Amino acid sequence: MAEPEPLKIQPYFGGFVLETLTVGMYGESRNAIREYIQNGFDSIQSAIALKLLKREQGLIQIQLSPDQTGLTIRDNGTGISAKSAADTLTSVGSSRKNYQTSAGFRGIGRLAGIVFSDKVIFTTKAHGETKQTSITFDARAMRDAMSPGEGGRTSAEDLLRDCVSGSVTTVSNLDSHFFEVQLTGLVNPPEECVYFHKMYAFVSQIAPVPYSSKFRYRDKLKAAAKEYGVPIDEVNITVAERSKTPVEVKKPYTDKYTVGSAEVRLQDCEIIGASSRKWWGWVGKKRESGAYEDPRVSGLRVRVKNIQIDSTDVIRDVFQKHAKSYVRFTDYFVGEIFVNQSWLVPNARRDGFEEDSNWKNMRSELAEVVKTLGQQAYDVSTDAQKTVEALEGRLEQVRKEVSVLRKTGFKNIDRAIKLSNSITTWTGLVDKASVEADRATLAKLKRIGGELADIKSECLKRIGSVAPEPDVEKLRQDARDELVRELMAVFEGLLNPRCMSEVRTILREHLGQSEL
Repeated sequence: MAEPEPLKIQPYFGGFVLETLTVGMYGESRNAIREYIQNGFDSIQSAIALKLLKREQGLIQIQLSPDQTGLTIRDNGTGISAKSAADTLTSVGSSRKNYQTSAGFRGIGRLAGIVFSDKVIFTTKAHGETKQTSITFDARAMRDAMSPGEGGRTSAEDLLRDCVSGSVTTVSNLDSHFFEVQLTGLVNPPEECVYFHKMYAFVSQIAPVPYSSKFRYRDKLKAAAKEYGVPIDEVNITVAERSKTPVEVKKPYTDKYTVGSAEVRLQDCEIIGASSRKWWGWVGKKRESGAYEDPRVSGLRVRVKNIQIDSTDVIRDVFQKHAKSYVRFTDYFVGEIFVNQSWLVPNARRDGFEEDSNWKNMRSELAEVVKTLGQQAYDVSTDAQKTVEALEGRLEQVRKEVSVLRKTGFKNIDRAIKLSNSITTWTGLVDKASVEADRATLAKLKRIGGELADIKSECLKRIGSVAPEPDVEKLRQDARDELVRELMAVFEGLLNPRCMSEVRTILREHLGQSEL
């Protein structure tokens, strides 16, 4: 039998590979914004380490185009040297970053904008250089070449070669350093790329921006971060539209929130943490039962390098698996969980973590936390329900009382007035309970309050319409007394004291009025 001949293997990666890494990578196209922000954040961190920037000088600027057809994201990080810019920016799935220190490290995120723009243009310059590099991806041509009918005909390498171009420009400012992403010709873009308030809201949630001055627990969180050794990384980010002044983005947490139909205040900020000290977090505490109405803050959010991983689904899944009966309480809390970058690795989509032993251990630790939180929410909700049951009992008493009054035509005015006053007291209890109620409980309270108000209104109307029988004798006595007082006033001005005394004696004997 002849010796086997070795075959020369020539792997071929078709355009569908790029389609999977771009169009197919992100569940929501707006996550492209997060990818560019985290890359800018990494670059600024490097610039700080190299002492090109002071920590407070790092800045990411997001500019929405005036005609809503473009978007620019620029950072003042290290930039990329002209020698390596082209190779770096056209490499896919390859990166020089360390996953244990950088937010982004797979070399995929830079292609995210291809999904919804005609062109993606990268422009960068490194400190001390006179060369500025621009690399342009023809996103429209790439999408066409990656379509179901075309994606297998061209290799991924040839597709990039045909759709990517670049140029180098000589500049005079040696000290400048930056990286800029420009998306032009937006095609069915996410609303965040078009509307200022949408962009601001999204960035305030997902980005490593500072807390607002309206959040009084900032210092407490900084102390906890130092204690656990997992910092809250921050970078300055501004958003601007048209020619308006850029607005600095802050996290959306404050001291007051809308719960149900009422505004409530956080009573405390509880610090939670693992014995492993690989993560820690905070949970806002309120007395009231109910879900937070603001989607920017409701739920517990997991963050790595202070960049949000997914939305609230990570913790919701933990509730679902380990405290299923309490999953409905997920939005009853606000808070964040900060994870050590070197311990857990976010997956490629950044909607969760790599399924390794560390993430398994953390899920177990989180399970104990969510069970405790769920029990607390359940207890508060149960107390609210007990209040509803008590008010239901009051309402039943009112129904019986008003039924008796109706049968007698509201003849007993005192009884009707007493019932009306009682309803006023119970209506106040309904209003107080409503402040602390969740949606389901609030609906019940509104029904109770509405019926009490109707009965009170009926009482007031009937009290006004039922005129009591006049006391004729009392009316006569009052008139006679008034006449005597008037006559006595006249006599005092005309008679001498002796005559006045005789008049008083006569009237006392005939009228029986001792006060004369």
